[in-house]
Amino acid sequence: MTFDPARRLGALKWCVRILLPLVAAAGFGAAPALSATAPRIVSVDVTGNLHVPTQTIMSVIAARPGQPYNPKVVQEDLARINALGYFADIAPPLVRQRPNGIAITYRVVENPVLTKILFTGNAKVPSDTLLALMDLSVGQVFNTNTFRQDVLKINNYYERIGYGGQVPTHVKDVNINPQSGVLTLTIQEGLVVTHVIIGGDPLLPPPLILPALTLKAGTVYSDAVRDADYKALQKLYEDHFHLEVGNFEGGIVPSSINLQAGTAEVRYNIYVARIAVVEVTGNTRTKDVVIRRELRERPGMVLNTDAIKRDYERLNALNYFSKVEPDVKPGPDPKKPQDVTLVWHVTEQRTAQASLGFGYSGGLTGLGLYGTLGFSDNNLHGTGNSAGIQFEEGARTGVAQITASAPYLSNSPQGQKYTAGASIFTNHTTYYYPIYSILGTGQSVASHGSIPIPVTLYPSSNSQQISNTYATNTSSATGASGNVGRRLSDYTILSFALSGQKIRYNTTVPSPYYFQGNQPNIFVGPTPGPISSTPQNYGGSFGIAASSIANVNTGNPYNLVTAGLNLQTITLDDPFNPRNGIKALLSATVSEPAIGSNFSFTQSTLDLAKFFPVLRSATLGVHGAAYNSTGVIPPSSLFTFSDQQMRGYNQVFYATNAYLGQIELRQPLALDRRITLALFVDELDYHIRGAYPLLNPYTNRITGYPADWALYGDAGFGIRFDVPQLGLRTVRIDFAKGVNGTHTSFGIGQSF
Repeated sequence: MTFDPARRLGALKWCVRILLPLVAAAGFGAAPALSATAPRIVSVDVTGNLHVPTQTIMSVIAARPGQPYNPKVVQEDLARINALGYFADIAPPLVRQRPNGIAITYRVVENPVLTKILFTGNAKVPSDTLLALMDLSVGQVFNTNTFRQDVLKINNYYERIGYGGQVPTHVKDVNINPQSGVLTLTIQEGLVVTHVIIGGDPLLPPPLILPALTLKAGTVYSDAVRDADYKALQKLYEDHFHLEVGNFEGGIVPSSINLQAGTAEVRYNIYVARIAVVEVTGNTRTKDVVIRRELRERPGMVLNTDAIKRDYERLNALNYFSKVEPDVKPGPDPKKPQDVTLVWHVTEQRTAQASLGFGYSGGLTGLGLYGTLGFSDNNLHGTGNSAGIQFEEGARTGVAQITASAPYLSNSPQGQKYTAGASIFTNHTTYYYPIYSILGTGQSVASHGSIPIPVTLYPSSNSQQISNTYATNTSSATGASGNVGRRLSDYTILSFALSGQKIRYNTTVPSPYYFQGNQPNIFVGPTPGPISSTPQNYGGSFGIAASSIANVNTGNPYNLVTAGLNLQTITLDDPFNPRNGIKALLSATVSEPAIGSNFSFTQSTLDLAKFFPVLRSATLGVHGAAYNSTGVIPPSSLFTFSDQQMRGYNQVFYATNAYLGQIELRQPLALDRRITLALFVDELDYHIRGAYPLLNPYTNRITGYPADWALYGDAGFGIRFDVPQLGLRTVRIDFAKGVNGTHTSFGIGQSF
């Protein structure tokens, strides 16, 4: 039979309603007796109970033997018996007259004894869990009171796990078989979704959002599913679009509920996080405008984690701060949680540096003993402009230089597109270079006496270095340079540079050695034209006779004026130790008499470095560069490659055309990335354009051809470490092996 609590209550009312007529028909003179002395109750008993103890029933019966009979008390007893919940029906009591009074027999029909409890319709909650919530159990008489409490417990459980507020009760139907004692509960966990509506300010179209949701048409809605979808949306927006979900609201649309069909629509209101306010804290010296002009995430924009990362990289690259930390906080309007406040916490570091020191750098290309004095500030008065003055004097070198730059010409939108810089300088150097015989036999003065011996600075397979004898190179320059740049994007700048300087340059070797070409080593008298160089007028300024190397080996001054265009793009995530991004440079320089120069040449460079994060914390860097020139170049402007690029060699490579390739794997050895191990390979392919053959003057045979392309390579490992206490970033020590042996190089900053 089907148990219906409403029908059960109707049966009780029916019992009460028919009670009085039955008593009146019992034949013991109702009206007269009641109006006189009421008869006494002589006995009270119960029939029909097979499993419910009689004592349990009798404990709620108020009518007792010896009491006056009162029909109202009998009616109340029937209600109390019914309230025990054990009975499917209660028949009218037997009220019989006995010689001494009234005998009352209460008649009950018990509910079935439960043999099994079954659940249907429950998809999310296991039957064992529902059964554990119930006090009813197999072997008990079905009790409506206990059952009502069990229904409340089941409903409360579904509400706790997120199915509340959808249906009046989650126990949709109850059926108990009176013969078998099987109790079956039909469960309706929630409403079936007919349609998912996307609203709010999602920014993304529904076709991109709906596939990421767990909730779909035909599935049952719950708060747990909604919460899971919220997490899925956060992951979708962050992982694929680098956006933040600022606010999320989800639930059933009340007007769409169809209880009969058990269906409803669900609406998800998604609001992307938008920036309401940008705050900057911690800067006491740097002006707010200097920081804010680097930021691209501004009020009104969506909160994009990629954009915040790029803003972080821009602020970090300024080198004004020891720490930069972005933080997202609630916005000014609590009613709009999707509007947030973006806070930039900065910790300033010292940007002005005064230096006074002495040093010594040995070797043929070293500086010898020198002293330095300087002052620089890359954040002058907190404006972001930079200026510096430097003096250096030593046994082999001297420098005096004043520099200034403005990364933004003004704070107006138009002025922020331009940058400018300038410098005034004077310098002089004296270097000593190894020389190589061009005879192919390594002949020396001892074996030739005073016979002149041709030599070169160019090492080749047919030459041999002459020990204890070196070429002396002296040069000086005084001039000024300036540049103006135009920002094409946040990372790309097109700049124009103009430089003018007066240079002197000559290289000599002691007698009887000489550079192959005209005699003697230094011209005296009229100077050959520097824009043309032939074996007939070449003076040995570089030790190589080449039509591409200008003849300036007289010590007389020349004007070197150059104009150039540079296109540079930098997207590195860290300017000192990048893990990702590219650094690219395309430059073209021209020097012509038309702009006041004594030289006519062009130089162009394409330089590209790209960095990839690999393994867990390592970085793979790939660097390639191509160098090209035309015309006649002064030796001081040749492309040069030292042990800062070719780390397995202690010599300097000079070229008019070259290709450089480098690969480096950098693995941090400390969590703060201040100590890093590097493995690298360097390759250089270069030549001197238009070089004349090196001839053995005794046999008139070619013993070297420096115009040929020469390929050099090396491989090695190194260590990098930061010394922030001294303001040094990436001090580099590299150990490498080249074709001529091993070499150790030192440097400040990465090789590329």
